[in-house]
Amino acid sequence: MNHKVISLLLLMLLPGIALALTSDREQSIQIEADSMVVDEGTGVSIYQGRVSYVQGTVKMTADKVTIYSVGGEFQHFSAEGERVRYQQMLDDDKGELKAKARLIDYHAAQGHIVLKGNAHMTRGEDEFSGNHIEYDADKDIVNARKAENGGERVQVVIQPREKRKAE
Repeated sequence: MNHKVISLLLLMLLPGIALALTSDREQSIQIEADSMVVDEGTGVSIYQGRVSYVQGTVKMTADKVTIYSVGGEFQHFSAEGERVRYQQMLDDDKGELKAKARLIDYHAAQGHIVLKGNAHMTRGEDEFSGNHIEYDADKDIVNARKAENGGERVQVVIQPREKRKAE
């Protein structure tokens, strides 16, 4: 198959990222990379070299992105690199989610994103930093912890609720 057909097939397999605005899921997906390998038999697609992923308000950059699908349905992705960046607008005027880490794993069915290695996340105006951050979008729960070797501690900045209501 030529690359255009493979890219089109892959775009049809990905319904979008469930954490994003509902309208983002209806947008086309644009992926750029230096190279790609799509294995329809295993459902694994690997993009390498300055990878850029855009779908509506969702934007992600990484050195390498691996996308896993089962039966043509998106399951999860893993993005890795020196500094992986991810951002999106959230539903219900909750602002924007921005994340940076060395590894970002996103699991669609659970609405769950995991950041590992020098992780930093902002959700609206609140900020979270640590070696490992997990965000459950469905339950709106953030779980952060320091490195297993006892490295940096978790840092959190939470804005006053009154400030949010006034805006």
